Amino acid sequence: MIRIVRISLALLMAGLLAAGCLGGRHAQRQALAQKRTFVPLAGAAKPFAPAPRAAAVKVRAFRALPPFDARAFIVRRPGGEFAADFYNGWLAAPHELIRVQATRYLEASGLFAAVYDSASGTVAPLGLEGLVTELYLDHSGDAPAAVVTLRLLVLDERTPSFTVLATHEAQARVAYTPSAPAAASEAFGQALTQTLEALAAALAAAPGLPR
Repeated sequence: MIRIVRISLALLMAGLLAAGCLGGRHAQRQALAQKRTFVPLAGAAKPFAPAPRAAAVKVRAFRALPPFDARAFIVRRPGGEFAADFYNGWLAAPHELIRVQATRYLEASGLFAAVYDSASGTVAPLGLEGLVTELYLDHSGDAPAAVVTLRLLVLDERTPSFTVLATHEAQARVAYTPSAPAAASEAFGQALTQTLEALAAALAAAPGLPR
């Protein structure tokens, strides 16, 4: 009798464990199905006239300061708290996505005689580096907003020391309504567009850039 009870208890425990595993896997699949990934798409650049205003440039590496280098969206909450959004994030490293968008924007703007990617074997007189200092959704106030702060550095690649010829930083905030699934991503794209527009204008007015 005792043996039968033990066997029954063992079977019951095995059944509970199996149900727990299946339930956990189902919950995990549901959570993964709700995850969304985005790319911050910048809008069309406003071409400069006359163009170009500077020599050819090669776009070097972009970096992002932590925690804004995370693949998950970073959210600022009331009280100065920052948290990662498990369900919404970037398709790739955010600074790499922004580097691609900045490259396309600057090429379309006509600010430089030519814009080359870092993988290109072409030697350019200028180099461009970027630093993403802020990239988050601000939910600390009454209206949620996407915040993008980007710094660009133009380097003289003709010198061994890679002298910094110009450096500018710009920030943009774009309010959005969280009801739509892609609203935050679209706000990020608009904020990035405004940031790139301000940086391109600042670089166009910067003295000392070789033509």
